[in-house]
Amino acid sequence: MSAKKLSIIIPSLNRQGALSQLVKKLVLLSTSETELIIVDDSLDRCREVELASTGSSVVYYIHRGKKQGVSSARNLGAQQAQGDYLVFLDDDDDFTENWIPDFVDAIKSSPTLVFCEMRRIAPTGQEQIEKARIAANGNLLQAIFIPGAWVIKSDFFWSIGGYDERLTYAENTELFIRIQKENLQIKLIPKPNFIYYPSPDGGSKNLRNMVESLNLILDKHQASLSAHVKHLYHQILGVNHMRFREFSKSRKNLILALYYKPTKLATLGRFLIACFPFIARQLYTETVKDA
Repeated sequence: MSAKKLSIIIPSLNRQGALSQLVKKLVLLSTSETELIIVDDSLDRCREVELASTGSSVVYYIHRGKKQGVSSARNLGAQQAQGDYLVFLDDDDDFTENWIPDFVDAIKSSPTLVFCEMRRIAPTGQEQIEKARIAANGNLLQAIFIPGAWVIKSDFFWSIGGYDERLTYAENTELFIRIQKENLQIKLIPKPNFIYYPSPDGGSKNLRNMVESLNLILDKHQASLSAHVKHLYHQILGVNHMRFREFSKSRKNLILALYYKPTKLATLGRFLIACFPFIARQLYTETVKDA
């Protein structure tokens, strides 16, 4: 069985300390079957990583010098990758010592996707194990959207178009909407090898990005999204437009949310609140506070 190569792609923006520590850890675990590709949008170069890229055959450092988006950075890294398989990792994530070896072993049988279990650690320290699940017929029942918990075959990644670079929120969810339309060979690693720390200032705090991206996903996948997802997205849009004090747009989205799930009393309540802006202003702030 021929060896398959794994390309680990890491976008980064203004976190040189975290990036440097992550690369040091990855270099220790890397072998001839792996390569590291860093796409750095920071204004200044990360000198330690740049030096590592000249001293190690497994590290490739691309410095762009301006913010161009995480989806763009991941696609660029994937374009440069020599590996048969791609795994995307953020610079503030962590993993066990089995993360790389188990992925490298799993891709030997040429699956389209490989998932490991994920240990999610909240800012409070509370831990939760998340798993992907597949049905007896091999179809994907439940995915883990967070990069780092899955590996994807490079040629398949490009066959479905890679990341949609227009998205600044839910880009992984949208990628998996396209992935789950295909017939795939999926392999599961029943170990929580990937460790994810939700960021308190992550994409969900940028409400404009969220609204623009959800509208794009709804337009792009209108025919294939379930009623549940359409209800959820229109409800999120309705609440956010209340935060923006755009009450007409809020009511329009909440009516659509009710169309998809007319018995949801909570959605009806939000619609009624949107009909009375003076109440909405009291209940919905213009920013999202950290949980």
